[in-house]
Amino acid sequence: MEHNIDISGNIATIALKGRFTFADHQMILDILANFQDPVIHCTMDISNLEFIDSAGLGMIILAKDTITEKNGQFVLRCPQGQVKKVLDLTKFADILTIKA
Repeated sequence: MEHNIDISGNIATIALKGRFTFADHQMILDILANFQDPVIHCTMDISNLEFIDSAGLGMIILAKDTITEKNGQFVLRCPQGQVKKVLDLTKFADILTIKA
């Protein structure tokens, strides 16, 4: 999976592209570990994700928990196709903010 990170002040945007699977877990852990305080708002742009598996879903929850533990906000942006379907089936909108 490809990724791009943009941090401006205390706002971070992580843009993901490709397939989000267990193989990407260390990358996500590294991204989250390298956020300098105070990142209080994080948007994960998943508009270019083609596929997500259960491990990818778990990493989204991990990212959300990491940000909210610091009293921040976490938002998923623009799920499409299979990714949107999986998020809908798993009712992710009940546990985090998803914006179209």
